[in-house]
Amino acid sequence: MRKTLLITTLLTITLLAGCQAKKPTSSTTSRAQPTTTTYANRTTTKKALAADSQTWLFNKQLLSKQTKNGLSDDITVSNIAQMTTPKSWLTSKGTFTSQPINYQQISFKKWQQDSRSHLMKSYQKTLHLMTVAQVNAALHKLGADFKIKHLSDLVFLETKTGKNTIDQGFVAKGNHLYAITAHYRDLQEPTNFDRGQLFVSQKATAKTTASPVALDQLNGTWIAAATTTSANDTGKLMVKDGFMYQKCYDSIERSAIQDLAKYTLVTLNQNTIYAAQKRDAAQAGYQLTPKSIASGDSIGYLYLFMNDHELLRIGAGQVTSYQKTDSLVAAADLSQTDQTIFEQLDQQKPGESASTITVKAGPAVVGMSDSVNYLTDATADQISNNIVIGSVQNGHVTIASESTH
Repeated sequence: MRKTLLITTLLTITLLAGCQAKKPTSSTTSRAQPTTTTYANRTTTKKALAADSQTWLFNKQLLSKQTKNGLSDDITVSNIAQMTTPKSWLTSKGTFTSQPINYQQISFKKWQQDSRSHLMKSYQKTLHLMTVAQVNAALHKLGADFKIKHLSDLVFLETKTGKNTIDQGFVAKGNHLYAITAHYRDLQEPTNFDRGQLFVSQKATAKTTASPVALDQLNGTWIAAATTTSANDTGKLMVKDGFMYQKCYDSIERSAIQDLAKYTLVTLNQNTIYAAQKRDAAQAGYQLTPKSIASGDSIGYLYLFMNDHELLRIGAGQVTSYQKTDSLVAAADLSQTDQTIFEQLDQQKPGESASTITVKAGPAVVGMSDSVNYLTDATADQISNNIVIGSVQNGHVTIASESTH
């Protein structure tokens, strides 16, 4: 009886010990949890590129050596764009533009086919896809906190006008766009190889956002206090009824102040002048958007109205700030006669716009062009006709002569 009781007791102790061994402590549970890795796919990229219009600025580039034995695993980071790296990308609801070329998204399979289609068969075997590990190594080097599982997780592009592909696949997350080289060709001579780039959304780096403002609130005199005045840059702008005026040497130049909200998004995104100005603004840390109020000039500057009292001139690698100092325009800066000439010539020459008034030794000469919309029209700075003014009496302008270029 005592033997039976002893065996029963021992079995009970053994079972209890086993249960205790199988029940993990909190520290054991913590150590047993697997580490998770975040993976990105085309859905992640689609979400990041969903905006109507977004500018992505170059941030860094990856380089490594390529020899006849393949690519080196030693990757270096450069903060200066080298080789043929785009300085920026413009995306709109998934479409890509690197001026002046527009691209469309295609499948990984089609990208492979089209990439090889322009190569002779004997050369096609020299083309090699990057491995997933190589792509993930590049992403890690660019600071990405995710990996891909398959090359098809990348977005591939070709030109809208043909089957011209680019060597890179794209993945985006948040404010970062990664362009990763997805294939390479055998080379006999060692060379530097472009492994990929990081682009950062301009929205994440913008210093200040412009506020909506009505055109009639902009009327007045604007001064750039920091400008060293000269014959070609007086540091003063005059705004009157939707137009901006400035003096340059013996001339007064007029440009339209454009409310970009009046243009469709498609029209703006396909406009090379707008895209170039948008890129320049982004590189200066500001946003030119489809809601902006802005103007331009014959030199190529962008004039971005931040509100009804601050204006930025962007271009030539510089940003100049103008402040509105008066809601009126002095006659010494822009006479009523000059205003009348501009207005009358517009009316007398339908389809043309009075662009400049030049006065030297003789009568005023008006330069006519197709448009003064410098932000959207390539003909805005092209004088097609010079008109010599005869007289201005009682608000009526008479023409002495004309000469067409």
